[in-house]
Amino acid sequence: MKNIIIVGSGWRAFFYYRVIKALPEKFNFLAMLTRSEETASRLSKEHGIKVTTSKEECIKLSPDLVVVASSKSNIVETAMEWAGLGFEVLMETPAGINEEQFSALIDFPFKDKIQVAEQYHRYPRFQAMKKLLDRHIIGDLIDMYFSFCHDYHGVSMIRFFMGDLKNVKIISSVSYPFKMLETGARAGITYAGDLKEYKRNITILELEKNRHVIYDFSGVQYHTEIKSSRVSIQGNLGEMLDDRFSYAREIAKGEKLDSKDVDSKELDSKELDSKKVKYSLSSSISSGAIGKDSLYDYSPEGKHKFSYESDNLVYHYDDNKDLVSISFKGEELWTNDYLSCGFNNDEIGIADFLSGKAKYSVDQAVEDARLANEFA
Repeated sequence: MKNIIIVGSGWRAFFYYRVIKALPEKFNFLAMLTRSEETASRLSKEHGIKVTTSKEECIKLSPDLVVVASSKSNIVETAMEWAGLGFEVLMETPAGINEEQFSALIDFPFKDKIQVAEQYHRYPRFQAMKKLLDRHIIGDLIDMYFSFCHDYHGVSMIRFFMGDLKNVKIISSVSYPFKMLETGARAGITYAGDLKEYKRNITILELEKNRHVIYDFSGVQYHTEIKSSRVSIQGNLGEMLDDRFSYAREIAKGEKLDSKDVDSKELDSKELDSKKVKYSLSSSISSGAIGKDSLYDYSPEGKHKFSYESDNLVYHYDDNKDLVSISFKGEELWTNDYLSCGFNNDEIGIADFLSGKAKYSVDQAVEDARLANEFA
């Protein structure tokens, strides 16, 4: 059982509170700390919880974890304050908004007591994707197109998938306004039909020589019915396009390949020993586009090294439409540890951080926020 206090009283603070209360076997909510007596009184009455303006009172509660979910302007100072008192701290993103805060966190002697809650890493589909990529299913990762979340969140996800960013360079970065129909917001779907102005940023990053990422994001993507998000990664043995993996699989010794009957009139008779033509194409993107029946195997006899395959992640839901697990080719890659809670993706991520299952260090979070600050 982990005893937790929350510093902050905004919507994000209550996001943590809901997750904590949903898992009483794991977490115990002690108190919420806010600056205003009026706010403390109102929230105590509305939610029936302990809300105080006394830091000393919270210290006496001896929490195992202090969640810092205050405003972006003072979140770094507050996180360092509590870590300096010896408490384990989980702070909201970002890990600073300017160089002064970045430097303060990096040089802070107790920074190892602070974790940064970057929940996107823990999204179920991303966890499943990462497990396959770590097996080198598409080989060494070369390029990425990322259009899913903004700024420091986006950079952290590039790190999550593509690895170390210490040598990254910005090749180009542009931002521009555009208008698009507003179809939704945090409150839900809207049918008002109003055009709204959004900012789009496209940044090209060089991770190292011949490895690049295109970051492409506009604010409309978070709440829209008419614009999709996308994550695509190119490897030297295949490609991940959102939930679909197309790749070359090395054939095991003694494994037999399928054969396909082919009309010999389509091919020069000198190219065929029989009407049976072996091929190693299996639902690949290129063969689907060209028409698989028009392709034949030109590999030397007995030299089949790869099978070309393609398949999707499969999502399994229960009767309540809660995600139970994610699999690939029948293998379970991710399972829901919080199935009875009905958590969404963000809540699953926050629960993982609260429990200590997920980690995102100050050094990584500062490096990612710094890089994002350089985008146009």
